[in-house]
Amino acid sequence: MSALSLAPLTLAALLGWSGAAKLREPSATAAMVRELRLSRWLPPALVARTLPWGELATALLLLTPWTWTYAVGAGAALALCTAFLVVVARAMGFRPRPVCACFGRVGHHHISARTVVRNAALVGLAALAVGIAVAGSSTGRLVASYRGADWVWLGLAVALAALTAAAVAGGGPDTATRPSSVSVPASPDRSTLLHSPLVDADLETTTLLTLVLPRPQLVVGVDCWCGSTFAVVERLPDWRGRAPKLGVHLVHTRPPFAEPRTRGLTDLWWDPDGRLVAALGAGPGPCAVLVDESGVLEGPVSGVEQIERLVDYSASRSRTT
Repeated sequence: MSALSLAPLTLAALLGWSGAAKLREPSATAAMVRELRLSRWLPPALVARTLPWGELATALLLLTPWTWTYAVGAGAALALCTAFLVVVARAMGFRPRPVCACFGRVGHHHISARTVVRNAALVGLAALAVGIAVAGSSTGRLVASYRGADWVWLGLAVALAALTAAAVAGGGPDTATRPSSVSVPASPDRSTLLHSPLVDADLETTTLLTLVLPRPQLVVGVDCWCGSTFAVVERLPDWRGRAPKLGVHLVHTRPPFAEPRTRGLTDLWWDPDGRLVAALGAGPGPCAVLVDESGVLEGPVSGVEQIERLVDYSASRSRTT
């Protein structure tokens, strides 16, 4: 019976990790919710504020020694995991498939069959946790009944989980005021960056070199119409207001002026060959760089939060130069 304690312990660890990751990057959580196209009764901002705390509270309840509090936590875990499974399975039919970032940067990937299998396994663990509650026990009671060998097996399980997380986890974003470059090339090729053709709404062609001759420009590259891209689109007017001495451009590998939600926005460019966006390193999320005629001044950075920091840094830089 004591071996069953691994089910609620694993759930508590995963839900705690997930909640902490969502609290760290609320805009990424809101972007993920937009991509998943949930009901209008579940606005992204509200979900981004409340879901992390719900996950953290569930994780704590799973670790409590009292049977009734554990039972509440087990029921909540089953409800959450089942909801996650349904949402992910539904998203398998979307084109393009949304990005799943439930565990921060470690879990940042496009939804696939692997994501569905993972969530189905979590539902299985949650069902085991509920079974423990139905039997009148709890995590605390099971752990209290451990013998020497049980502690050895628990220690090995924790060590294996820690090694697995360390093997797949990359460095998180730097939280310093000056933005850091994460998961992108350290220095995009200057020729590709400045001379790749860009097409505007009138199908006129120019290059980034032409745009940067009067003043430095902040270039944001994206390659999908997904939640993080729409988060960038929503913030473009604010970014331009915060950095009025800079040009702030959105470059997309698909014609951005064909998307209804970009209506009324300026400085949108189509990168038909995808060369400029590839040089920036745009992958599942947006990335950005501050550039002038000599090349890269700052960046590239990846993710909406890091772009926010780059906007603030660029605005400050433009005021002092």
